[in-house]
Formats: sequence, C-alpha cells, structure tokens
Amino acid sequence: MTANPHTTIPVVFLSGMLADQRMWQPVIARMEARGRRGVAPAITPMIPALDTKDDVQAMARDVLDLVPDRFVLVGMSMGGYVAFEILRMARERVSHLMLVNTRATADDPVMRRRRLLLARLSGVNLPFRGVNDAMLDDMLHPDHRHNSELVGLLSDMAEDLGEDVFKRQIIAVANRPDSMALLPELDIPCTVMVGEADRVISPASHHDMAARIPGARMIEVAGAGHYVPLEQPDICADALCALIT
Repeated sequence: MTANPHTTIPVVFLSGMLADQRMWQPVIARMEARGRRGVAPAITPMIPALDTKDDVQAMARDVLDLVPDRFVLVGMSMGGYVAFEILRMARERVSHLMLVNTRATADDPVMRRRRLLLARLSGVNLPFRGVNDAMLDDMLHPDHRHNSELVGLLSDMAEDLGEDVFKRQIIAVANRPDSMALLPELDIPCTVMVGEADRVISPASHHDMAARIPGARMIEVAGAGHYVPLEQPDICADALCALIT
C-alpha cells in the first residue's frame, strides 16, 4: 500500500491489557515525523479503546464499526487476540498485519482457570494494583526495568483504566479462542515482532507463529521485552514503515 501526496494510510493500533493510546504514541510520533519528511508513507493512526467488553469477539466488532473499510492492523498482546478476531470476521478489510508481543494459541485449561480466578479475587483483600514488581520483571528488558519514566507510564495507564477494566480484559483474554488454524490462511503482508527478553509470551512462540503465516517477516528485537512499542519505538516504526511501503 503506497500513499500518494493527497492520501494517508489508516493504521489501526490495538493495545494490550491495561494500556491505552499512550502505548503507541512514541511509534506514531516517529511515523508522523518520517511522513512529514517524505521518507515514509503518511498515516492516519486510530487507537480504538478496548476497555468496555469482556469478550474479544465483541471488542473486534466494536473496532470494525469504528474503522475505515480498508486499513493496516497492528495488534500488541491482547490487541493481537482482537486482531485475530477481526481477521476472522472481515479479513478482506485488512491490507497489512503487524503482530507484536502476542500469540495465536488459546490459554491451556490451567492458565484459563488462573486468569478467571484472578478476575474474581482482584481487589477483594488488597487495593487494586495494575502493575507490580514481579510483572515488571517479566515484562521489561533488564535495561529498562528501572526506567522511571517507562515504569511510571505503565503504572499510570493501568491505574487510569482501573480494576473494572482489568477484570473485563482478563476474562476476555482467558476465554479467547485458539487462532493457530487461521495462520496459514493469512494471505496479506505480515510482520511478527517480539522483544528478546519477553517473559510473558516467549520469542520462540513468535518464531513458530511467523513460520505458519505465509511470507511473514519475523523480527526479534534486542533491548526489549513485552513492550516493544515503548522500549524500542524506532525499531517498531522501522518495521511498520517497511511493512506498508
């Protein structure tokens, strides 16, 4: 998809759990700067909220109601699960696909029960905390683990969205369907990206996912964990430019 000087490319960014439009601002800023210099296509970014439903299919329907007839789709973590539902419902509307720190498999029964139990117990005995030290250890590359600005942003997004959104989103994630059978059917340009230090969703699972998508480009990002768009926004923007140019 190549833009002409009078058009822009709609890019739909789908965030992970307890994240909002701030997740994508560093990447969007870099894309827009490149577009102004004429070295990359100009984009129209769209970041639908995924905070009102407890079902990934319902989230996908809401997104499809909001976005243009044809668009680039970028899904990170939970946003990737919603992206798979969009592809099931309206694959013809998606021109290019970028999957970031996500997976195509469903939860196994043990993980599913654990998530649903966490949804029930959240905030029962202790005040809700969307981000804690153990989560940060798993999610961030060691080089960024003590980056106060980044940790503060993750905490602010989680606290701003709050306990009710967390419960809805974790239920949606727990009950998501398996999308592995969909992967070989994807006939659009696709990039799969993961941080080398992602301990939430392993790099190995991303390599497997990319291998099942015809022609997909696999990028393992040095110096990043589960939050590639925030930890390495230049690399993320480079990959998105390469995908849509």
